Amino acid sequence: MIKTVAFFSGLVQAGWPAAIFAEGAPRLLDEMGVGAAILLTVLGMTLHWRLPQQQMAMEERIKDGKITETEARRELQFYARCAPLATLMGVAVLVFVLFDLSQ
Repeated sequence: MIKTVAFFSGLVQAGWPAAIFAEGAPRLLDEMGVGAAILLTVLGMTLHWRLPQQQMAMEERIKDGKITETEARRELQFYARCAPLATLMGVAVLVFVLFDLSQ
């Protein structure tokens, strides 16, 4: 109980966020960077894998008259542009974090 009170009083004196982030900030940011890199890479890979399925679904929706060809083209362009962008961004963030960790 006394250690807990001393810990919290130390936080109040040092400034709450400063005391928390001063000790673990570099490690926390590195872990968050690795997590972001993994999420971006997985998102990009998922968009790549779903592109053929989306193309087939768009063709069916065009045949059914639910959307126009222009709308289908826009949706497919989203997949075609964002898939490689997300994958490359994920790899770039991972390389940056690993480079930062090596120093």
